[in-house]
Amino acid sequence: LRPFASSSACRSSNLLSISLRSVSSKYIRPHPRPYKRRWYEAAVAPVMPESRRTCPSMVELKQRYEKERDEYSEIEIALTNLVRSWIERESFRTLAVCQFLPINGRTLWLTRNQLRLKGLEFRNYGNRIMRKVFEGTPLEALNVLFVGSNCTLFGKDVDAIQTVITECDKIAWIVPLVHDCRILSMAEARDLCKRKSFEEHRVETLGTISQISRNMVLLMGEHLNDLTRTLDQIALRNESKE
Repeated sequence: LRPFASSSACRSSNLLSISLRSVSSKYIRPHPRPYKRRWYEAAVAPVMPESRRTCPSMVELKQRYEKERDEYSEIEIALTNLVRSWIERESFRTLAVCQFLPINGRTLWLTRNQLRLKGLEFRNYGNRIMRKVFEGTPLEALNVLFVGSNCTLFGKDVDAIQTVITECDKIAWIVPLVHDCRILSMAEARDLCKRKSFEEHRVETLGTISQISRNMVLLMGEHLNDLTRTLDQIALRNESKE
């Protein structure tokens, strides 16, 4: 009987060890939070908002989304005022809204310095800030462009349009152009850049305006002569009848 008992005990001990080993590998022992963590949570409990036990409703989510979309924080308002004052102080007259694609930081830094040497300032303040900057101005029509990842290029004169076209053909992030309060499409901007300089545009514009004034003077003179001849003929007819 002894050998039988020993063999059954060994078999049961093997089964027990196997079952314990499989269970211990599947389940993790609970680890309480560290003492410092519990001490910190107890210290900040009066300041932190209470955690909700239930999920927010769709109405609350919609109201929260509209509040975050329409309202601006104090930091965003301060940044908006800073950007607006910077634009007025530097007297920028040309603005290019560009699509900003992902790019390496080293390449971005080099490109920004190259654009600065050519009279363009690269800025990436975000769509919310730029929409707030142009709020209540003629450039508010550009809000439809401030969607996604965008950046802006600033220039101080109209010659910056040609620089923007030339440089952005190399970088491939350009959508529209703005000079003062007029929004130019890419087709109009490229047509302006076909000439050697904007001085030719000025000469051509002055020639067109002077030609229009000369033609108007000639037409007015012809009408005055016709009117004079007509009145003379009427006077002669009245004299002949008398």
